[in-house]
Amino acid sequence: MLFIAVSLFYSCKSSKATNSVASTNESTIEKKLQHTWILENLNGKVITDKDFSTAPKIEMTSSNFSGSTGCNGIKGNLLAKDAGKLQFMNLTSETKKCEAKKEAEFLQLLKTTSSYSIENNKLYLSNQFGLTMSFKKGN
Repeated sequence: MLFIAVSLFYSCKSSKATNSVASTNESTIEKKLQHTWILENLNGKVITDKDFSTAPKIEMTSSNFSGSTGCNGIKGNLLAKDAGKLQFMNLTSETKKCEAKKEAEFLQLLKTTSSYSIENNKLYLSNQFGLTMSFKKGN
């Protein structure tokens, strides 16, 4: 019984230490992302008024995101486990009819995002096939 009690004590202690380190790393990553980001490029092409009536944007907090596809509102959860890793989870969207030709493509690319980088106030999102979108930092 003593052996089990000691084992449990040390396993709980080490898991708490691991969790605090993970939380510190996650909040550091997320702080870089906690802004409003406005879409500039989609699949290597500069977006135009023909693609979206208004440029899509994403506002990220420590664990959630919200924004617009240029027509419909979107929201969901963020998962950022390791440096440079990011997923948009539980993405939901309004269903208003829009003239945004690239809305479905934008939503699909958000759903498949697996990593990010930030350089010169620009956010770059990628999936398993490579770079998919770039955003400029908004106000």
